[in-house]
Amino acid sequence: MDLDAPWAAIPCWSGRARRWAHATVPQAYLLHYDTRVRPVMPNNPVSLNSLVAVAQARASFADHRTGRDCRPTNNQLAQMTGLSVRTIQRASTALRLLGVATEVMRGRLRTKAERFASWRVGDNGRGWASVWALHDCRLRPLSPHPAGSLVNQITSPHSVLTTPHRRQRAGSSVAPRRLSPEPRALALANKWIRSEQSPPWARRYNTGTPWARVLAGPAQHGWTPRDINTLIQDWIGTGHWLPDSPHKPIGLLGAILAAHGDLTHRPAAYDEAREHEELAQARARIAAQLAAREANRKARQAGRAALAGPGRQAARKALDDIRERARLRRYHNPDPDGVR
Repeated sequence: MDLDAPWAAIPCWSGRARRWAHATVPQAYLLHYDTRVRPVMPNNPVSLNSLVAVAQARASFADHRTGRDCRPTNNQLAQMTGLSVRTIQRASTALRLLGVATEVMRGRLRTKAERFASWRVGDNGRGWASVWALHDCRLRPLSPHPAGSLVNQITSPHSVLTTPHRRQRAGSSVAPRRLSPEPRALALANKWIRSEQSPPWARRYNTGTPWARVLAGPAQHGWTPRDINTLIQDWIGTGHWLPDSPHKPIGLLGAILAAHGDLTHRPAAYDEAREHEELAQARARIAAQLAAREANRKARQAGRAALAGPGRQAARKALDDIRERARLRRYHNPDPDGVR
């Protein structure tokens, strides 16, 4: 799996794997376990020997120069150390809390397409392991600010150093207030977070107020929630990666809008125009069908009326007369030979 992990602001280890596992980790354990790990994991203790064993096994998978790109699975670590998988998980959490390891990217299950691609190369794994960076302890003790000064300042008890009054500035008597969001932007944000087609991270906030500022520009140009969702789908379709739960969703949406550029071009305008055209065609087709049905109904009514008209009655009377004359000939003029 090609991985472009964000290594910024993550330190490296100063020594090699052995020094990190047998010096850095035990020192951090002795200094910070009671204050950093035990309150977070009160019912899941980790011994120093188990922690060092897991650290040594994990360090063997890291880059020997920087300590990064450490990506073993829990089963591999359990097989190397002889510990249970649950102990491996507790030890990994303890390393992270002690500040000697950072989980750069959390492991996840592979998608269906990724599993098929892995099976083609003989890999039967069903997930990706977490990516870790092993480094020196982040928890550095800071020296307190030096008190006093090298210059001795002697204040006179006869001089008043406090200011009796202060010049009042305009607006200084009230606390600064945030500007209320634009009504159109707030309305667009509220509609967007309530839309069923919106991504789940759009509903991270209870109201649309946090989104109103970034959606002020689209609201001025008449955007709808469908435009925003279409823009997000276009962003994914052009090869950009969109996490399921972005760290800063408002900044991500702002970056997507900035990449779109011209806000006068609504992303869903073409789809809406096509749908309106299809709707107009469907309505015209239905109107034509209704008109044809009305014409057929009138023709049927005219046919029914013709069945009871004078022409129909005259034809029936003529047929009745023909039948009657035939009957009279049959019975009043019999054949003398007895055969008709």
